[in-house]
Amino acid sequence: MSTTHATNARAVVESLSYRDAPLDRTPARDDAVLAAYKYLITHRSVSRLGLVANVHPRRDAGLDSREWYELLVSPLLRELPGVSPPGPGTATWRYVPE
Repeated sequence: MSTTHATNARAVVESLSYRDAPLDRTPARDDAVLAAYKYLITHRSVSRLGLVANVHPRRDAGLDSREWYELLVSPLLRELPGVSPPGPGTATWRYVPE
């Protein structure tokens, strides 16, 4: 990911409202969402388990893996540009550049 793209991704994450997340915003939580977004951008598709296994250990934001995914990452990641959330019967997130 280029430096410009990474900077833009951070700005987009920092612009999230958190209105659909039952948690308050903190810098650690922004970092966790940013890390999940960058991981998805890099890999283009990833499952819930893939996000939890590969991103949560490094950017847990003080949350256990269930809280991290269900209360933070899932509600906010779906708001980011290019993100296609899992549909019915699937747990796969996709990144489709606009």
